[in-house]
Amino acid sequence: MPHLLVQQRFEEFARWKAVFDRLAPTRAEATCRSAAVFRNLEDPHEVVVLFEFEDMARARQYMGSAELRAAWRDAGVTDPGTRTVLAEVAEEVQR
Repeated sequence: MPHLLVQQRFEEFARWKAVFDRLAPTRAEATCRSAAVFRNLEDPHEVVVLFEFEDMARARQYMGSAELRAAWRDAGVTDPGTRTVLAEVAEEVQR
């Protein structure tokens, strides 16, 4: 499945995370199957999110939606950042 890597800046993490959580049903409708959130240890106002989507066309539609742009305003996003579409070519899990 394709992945989408998003790097984004915001004013306050708790505010950003509350809006992110609120959008879970909307992401699911866009075929998002998982989202892993990573906070930058050197910059508390930045996150990186790795999404897994079934349908990248629907993911792109969601990422360009007016609803998402409005949510970013609610979340205090100061820089919508970068988006990179990825294809998984290998996975290694060590336990």
